[in-house]
Amino acid sequence: MTSWVAIDFETANEHRGSPCSVGMAVVEQGRVVRSWSTLIQPPTVLGHFNPYNVRVHGITADDVATAPRWKAALADILSFADGRPLVAHNAGFDLSVIRAACDAEGITWPELRYSCSQVVARRTWKLLSYGLPHCMDAAGLDFTDHHNAEADSRAAAQVMQAAMQEAGVSSLDDLLTKHRIRWGSMTPDGQWQGSQYLGADGRERKPVPGANPDADPEGALYGLTVCLTGTLASMKREEAFARLADAGAQPTKSMTKKTDVLVRQPYFVIMAEAAGNRAATA
Repeated sequence: MTSWVAIDFETANEHRGSPCSVGMAVVEQGRVVRSWSTLIQPPTVLGHFNPYNVRVHGITADDVATAPRWKAALADILSFADGRPLVAHNAGFDLSVIRAACDAEGITWPELRYSCSQVVARRTWKLLSYGLPHCMDAAGLDFTDHHNAEADSRAAAQVMQAAMQEAGVSSLDDLLTKHRIRWGSMTPDGQWQGSQYLGADGRERKPVPGANPDADPEGALYGLTVCLTGTLASMKREEAFARLADAGAQPTKSMTKKTDVLVRQPYFVIMAEAAGNRAATA
């Protein structure tokens, strides 16, 4: 696969079905050949603009007052993609925006195939964070306009291109095969699967998500390393990992000297002194 399209969404609020901007970049023969973006009016039921999101991307309700609504925006997105597969950095988020916005508007999901430049980056470089700016830095590329959807889509494309160069391959199919990463997909009948790393035995290996560097720094868990052990009663571990990462925490599966918070069923253990792993029960 030598032609594909990178995509990035910004949302109006914490709900993934509230897209307010989208950017896309077409890659052909190893080059970004064109890009496009548009503002979007989020679905009415999810249309409020959270002040935190506005601080992140700078888009307000007034900015999108005359922008296309989701149905029209989706048609433009599919037209620009023109049947090519999509790439996104943290594709689990961006593709869930499409699904959630369609659900909010009562629109059938489109049929899409996609991959994730963040999943690929985890198989390519050893980094402290796999956020888009850090991956661009690992690729030796400048990046100054984070959270501009068009700039982010171009950056996601560049990260994937850099990973191809590192792997010595010229196609997206070959890159995913080399790293044992499957394509993700969604279908009009409501079926979807993520783009995930598969181990040597062919079984899915879901990576622990990296902390969201753009989460609210005043949040209670921002900047903390949180270890989950045992069986969680209220949700699957993958969902708990995702929620922690969205809040700016770094979830882990095992406790180390860097652990700040240990969640151990049925207790929460707060690390009083993480460096020495001396815990106090809260």
